[in-house]
Amino acid sequence: MITPKVPPKKPKHVYKLLIKILLFDALMRLTPPLSIFALSVVVVAVYKASPTRARRKIKSASIDIRQKLSDWIKPDVPEPVEEVEDEFVYNDNDPLVQDAKKNMEQREADDKSYPPETE
Repeated sequence: MITPKVPPKKPKHVYKLLIKILLFDALMRLTPPLSIFALSVVVVAVYKASPTRARRKIKSASIDIRQKLSDWIKPDVPEPVEEVEDEFVYNDNDPLVQDAKKNMEQREADDKSYPPETE
């Protein structure tokens, strides 16, 4: 008896799995906390599946990242605040005041050399 060749049917559980993966992927793209959770699950799975030498390096890297994040979010040492004196004490003999006076006199002399403005 000759039977026609029919492609084998894929099991239904594969389709269900693909649909679940598609829905999970859509949720991950919509909600960042879920994608962070998925990333952490993948990191834990990689850590558990890796050999001992790689585990030490992963653990060291994760501790460094945590330390840098905690330093960035909440630094331990407050930055020193320098007190800046905002008040200017006027003194006619001050070289800064003398330079400003010379510059003002020079500008006034330059303005007088031009003809007066007409409207």
